[in-house]
Amino acid sequence: MKRAPSTSSDLIAGPQGSPEGNPEEGTAPGEPRETFLFTLAWDLGAIGGVSQVVRALMEQLAGEGPMRPLLAVNSWPDVSPRRATTDGLDRAFLRVRSPRRRSGLSLPGALRYLLALPGHLRTLRAFARAERVRVVNAHFPSLDLLTWFLVRSFGGPAFSIVISLHGLEIRSTFGQRGLERRLWNWMLRRADHVIACSDGLRDEVTAEYGLPDGAVKTIHNGIEIGRITANRAGASEPPPHPRAYLCSVGTFEHKKAHDVLLHAFQRVAEQIGTLDLVMIGRAGETSASTRSLIGELGLTERVRMIEDLPHGQTLALMNASEAFVLSSRVESFAIVLLEAGALGKAVVATDICGVGELIDDGVHGALVPSEDPERLAARILDLMASDTRREALGRSLQAHVAGNFRWSTAAARYLELVER
Repeated sequence: MKRAPSTSSDLIAGPQGSPEGNPEEGTAPGEPRETFLFTLAWDLGAIGGVSQVVRALMEQLAGEGPMRPLLAVNSWPDVSPRRATTDGLDRAFLRVRSPRRRSGLSLPGALRYLLALPGHLRTLRAFARAERVRVVNAHFPSLDLLTWFLVRSFGGPAFSIVISLHGLEIRSTFGQRGLERRLWNWMLRRADHVIACSDGLRDEVTAEYGLPDGAVKTIHNGIEIGRITANRAGASEPPPHPRAYLCSVGTFEHKKAHDVLLHAFQRVAEQIGTLDLVMIGRAGETSASTRSLIGELGLTERVRMIEDLPHGQTLALMNASEAFVLSSRVESFAIVLLEAGALGKAVVATDICGVGELIDDGVHGALVPSEDPERLAARILDLMASDTRREALGRSLQAHVAGNFRWSTAAARYLELVER
């Protein structure tokens, strides 16, 4: 993993101590605050909703709160923990081993993990003590989370472990058998708290793993409207689009169903000759096939596909659109719908996991079944028939988002859980 720019010196967690005191006793002059440790497999510069979630929660916990936020980035080159501060948020880059290799969980891989474990646990125990870690909150976790359980069990400080599930990471384990499945089941049952970003995902995980009712709790993702408008206004000008357009934002991957959207838009384009479609997303597995389908459907002059656009420019293009469309096959809780709501955009979205928890059909937007381009096209055409209707739905969603989906509320619920 590439090292991030650092604005502070490296921290070597070990017997020599840390800038904050004695790592063996977890104390320091002046009693520094305990640490709420977020864990990720990547740094916050990566494009995607999970990065937005962790950044927002860290920002909410920063300042004079009961715990200071710190992000632990799983960085294989960093055998000894290395500290950095970027954009006002503290990071620690450190190696956290997993029994699973890229090729999967195997006996040789598990043996290598066990052989390296004693020394590895000593390093992480010293780090946890030096940083006065009180909570380890794993976002988009993998089996490397097992190591944090072992740190706690074998001589580490008595921190809480909170697992935050975002969808893909846990759904990829559904239907598995064998040791990997058993390890996931063990972690879910021994975590102090398991958090899902929607009721729908909560119910899926509870049913799949046979967990007791209430074992998984929901904390919805949030948004700060002021931050969204500031990011939009502060961005450099995005590439302008000369005509009115619908906007869709999502990584170019199968679950986002850009193919369904394009077939729906083909029907819309036949009815409205002055309306285009702008699709923005991170480059992914369906980038090439989506580009090919645009040509096959004769939409080259009507559809604009933009990859890897900075977030501020994406917001600016969303803001200038006539309406926002989400055609996904699978979601957990789409942050992009919160962003559309913050911008006051009317929304047409598929009625899948998490979406109905944000949008009441006909009140905050329009919902359609997934995999149904004809219904999607019909609702878009209905929405485009009335400027007044679009504006009313956009205002309704904006008020709903502002009143019920704030990051400050989400962060407070995390703190409430771990304090309790």
